Amino acid sequence: MKCKYLFAALAAVAALAACKQDPQPGPADADIKVSPNKLEATWEQKVSEFSITANCSWTVSKTDTEGSAVDWVQCDKSQGSGNATLGVRVLQNPTGEARSATVTIFNGDVKAFIAVSQQANPDPDPDPDPKPKLLELEFLFASTQAPSGAMTDWPTTNDDSWAALKNCDSGCATDNGGEAVATNSHRRAQVTYMLNGTGYDFTLADPNGAEKHNIRLDTKGVYVGTLRFFGLPAIEGKKLVKVEMVQGASNKNPETFFRNVGIAKWVLHKDVPVDQRQYVDGGEPQNQAVTEEGTVYTYELSGTAPNTVYWMDASTNASIIVFLKLSYADATGDEEPLGPEPADPTPDPEPDPDPEPDPDPDAVTYTFDFTGEPQEGWPTAKQESGHNPGVGTEHTYVLDGKSFKFVLADCGTAGAGQVFWVAPADEKPGYLALNAQYRYLGLPALSGYTLAKVECHNVKLSTTAPKMGITSSISQTAAHPANDAYVSGGALQTWDANGGGTYTYTLSGLSANTMYYLYGYAKGAIDILKLTYNPVK
Repeated sequence: MKCKYLFAALAAVAALAACKQDPQPGPADADIKVSPNKLEATWEQKVSEFSITANCSWTVSKTDTEGSAVDWVQCDKSQGSGNATLGVRVLQNPTGEARSATVTIFNGDVKAFIAVSQQANPDPDPDPDPKPKLLELEFLFASTQAPSGAMTDWPTTNDDSWAALKNCDSGCATDNGGEAVATNSHRRAQVTYMLNGTGYDFTLADPNGAEKHNIRLDTKGVYVGTLRFFGLPAIEGKKLVKVEMVQGASNKNPETFFRNVGIAKWVLHKDVPVDQRQYVDGGEPQNQAVTEEGTVYTYELSGTAPNTVYWMDASTNASIIVFLKLSYADATGDEEPLGPEPADPTPDPEPDPDPEPDPDPDAVTYTFDFTGEPQEGWPTAKQESGHNPGVGTEHTYVLDGKSFKFVLADCGTAGAGQVFWVAPADEKPGYLALNAQYRYLGLPALSGYTLAKVECHNVKLSTTAPKMGITSSISQTAAHPANDAYVSGGALQTWDANGGGTYTYTLSGLSANTMYYLYGYAKGAIDILKLTYNPVK
């Protein structure tokens, strides 16, 4: 579904309003013609193109014989200027009666017409189930499109502009970070969008543990920072059943910038992994890209409760919401309530690990030391050369005269290579850096052997606590890999941000002669890497 069709509804409303006013004279030399001037359709759907010849600007309206707007005729333009091609779609006629409409292209009292007629359906449903009538609300957030005054109270920065907002459920609007983060569960505030004289409250929410607010109104739309939550209006007696959105371009790599946007049930702690977030049925994250046509991403929701806020959640990259269409159905009274929000997670006591299997007496172990000077061919800093997102680049480590092939890799949406060997400097040993999140280190595949154990000694890279796991592949179209990409025994582990720890992954069920990947969900670095392989029996 393309954005131009969705926006046509808005333009049609404006055009209809213009038609109902007293005709105003157009420019003295204005001229508009359309060819052909007739569209005849059977009861089935039909799409036709018409040529507009004009020397002025023009607007399009679609009305029945009584002058009321119709929705069974759709146009791909609501307005334009000069010569153009107009696409007209006639939807399938579900009834046993013929129908007609008029498409008018006009500038004041200068008009051209397309007469639309459609035959009756020869086999209409004698008793069609009426579709439930939905409350459909369309919100434009880009400053060049939004109605004047619709969003006068929205924050435009990430700082103390939040202090003036309406509090909701915790007095959070005046909490701007600092020590209060530890005492306020979730910082939230409400802002209002005025639509056709009615105010609809959106909720801006930072997850517990966030260091600053990161939701604001940008000239392009609503900027929702990574791992932030944008609460959709709750309406008394109605439940949210459909969300349609258009994503805006980012200043950062607009051609390849993807966001995994979903509809979540609750605001959660910022450290809850993406694959553990709780989404509405039908609201699971979609990998969204920005297209010139303005692709519309649609979520058909089920199991929602009335009068309940649900949350748009950008779990990988910041989202810029240009347009939202929200559809609400009447509550039936038998919907299950959402229930209380989960408490902030506290680490469960670690279960007793399964006893480690006896080592294979024929296993081989190799220790790769990255504390010295980088070996030939390895990158030594963030660089674009050789960058191959989603695939990676091969580099050879020579150990005791034997060559081992590693792969330095980035997720398929990455904009720059950020896995490299840092040389020793100022008496500080060297190390291998996964210098950004969603980066991979492909571990050597040995003929006739399976990878059985990975031991990593980490060093301090930044104040970020690294999160590392072992995956079977590189994510090609998203940042974070799918749940089933983690191998048995390779689940994410959180490493000490200060370095100095050794972290062990005891693996099982892996294939021989196969490369597996050390994956950094949060960036980190290692100086010693020990790999153990079992021979194929």
